[in-house]
Amino acid sequence: MDMIDVWSNWEPTLPPYIIEGDQEILSSPQNFVINHNWQEAIQAPDFGDPKDTRLHLGLLPQPFIGDIRRATIYILLLNPGLGPQDYYGEYQVPEYRMALLNNLKQQFIENSRPFIFLDTQFSWHSGFNWWHGKLSKVIQEIASSQKITFASARTRLASQIACIELMPYHSVSFREKGQWLKRLTSVELARKFVNDFVLERVQREEAILIVTRKVAVWDLPVMKGIITYNSTQARAAHLTPDSPGGRAIFERMESKVN
Repeated sequence: MDMIDVWSNWEPTLPPYIIEGDQEILSSPQNFVINHNWQEAIQAPDFGDPKDTRLHLGLLPQPFIGDIRRATIYILLLNPGLGPQDYYGEYQVPEYRMALLNNLKQQFIENSRPFIFLDTQFSWHSGFNWWHGKLSKVIQEIASSQKITFASARTRLASQIACIELMPYHSVSFREKGQWLKRLTSVELARKFVNDFVLERVQREEAILIVTRKVAVWDLPVMKGIITYNSTQARAAHLTPDSPGGRAIFERMESKVN
């Protein structure tokens, strides 16, 4: 199975939003929650609880963000987080939900910004706040070095970067249950795509790979072009210019113009 084929052919109809092969998640109701709309989510007694480790299966999965066929900078993470804007965006903002679906199908408008969380039309979303916060100093460095505006540097980076999640389902915080990272189809699809496709691109020096979370589970070789974070670095997963990943991003973007 190919990860892109599986997700591009997947049709979300009604929650729970999971792909075939991940039904094991549903065997323990205490490990997930299914909200069917914005009102249901915000009226829940534990809405916004920072200790919530359940998977939120009323939201669309996010196995990846960005053009994962053509990106030159890949960042590997654990699973998508969760903020109040996720439910609002998916159930109240049709343009945002459509952007997520187009991302899943890897269908992008020409001259668009495939990495939607660096697209300013979604700057109200917590995903934009998280990624922009992580990358803003690198974007500044790119703008200064290439003598372009901050906005132009952000757009250039948005066309080159992609992230892949080990597990595609949202949670406020993640706690593995039932050996999910060993048994779920979605996890295996992500690992296989990285090993079969991304790794070959890294070997050809067409891309770099930054592994910020669960390095051991991704199980990648030590080689040029792969940057891994140790347990201390992984806690904050900084992507500032003085971090291993941020420095690699800046150098990669510099190489694109030299």
